[in-house]
Amino acid sequence: MNPTTAPVTCGAPTPSLHRFDAYRLAVEFRRIVVPWLPLRRSELSDQLDRASISVPLNVAEGAGRSTPRERARHYTIARGSAVECLVCLDLLELEISSPDTTEARAIILRLLNVLTAVIRRPS
Repeated sequence: MNPTTAPVTCGAPTPSLHRFDAYRLAVEFRRIVVPWLPLRRSELSDQLDRASISVPLNVAEGAGRSTPRERARHYTIARGSAVECLVCLDLLELEISSPDTTEARAIILRLLNVLTAVIRRPS
């Protein structure tokens, strides 16, 4: 087999991200907020955009790590970004003509619960 076309394998299998609740919820949250961007307030728009991107990226990076400590570190960063998203929703509701944030809020709160559980879970 040609080395450039050989399949890449690694010692430890990475869990399928699409079956991981934290990842699915993070992507679903992002799917909801993308149509809202850009927002009237550029600062709020930028922050919501960055934080909603950071959550699934850090969940994915954590899932790919090999030790419980490394995974927890990335899940903790993702949780912090999810909290930022929640605050952005709070601030967005103060704006005139803000979108309905009910569904996004429910998803981000569920995501925070899932991330808290995986951070605390010994692996």
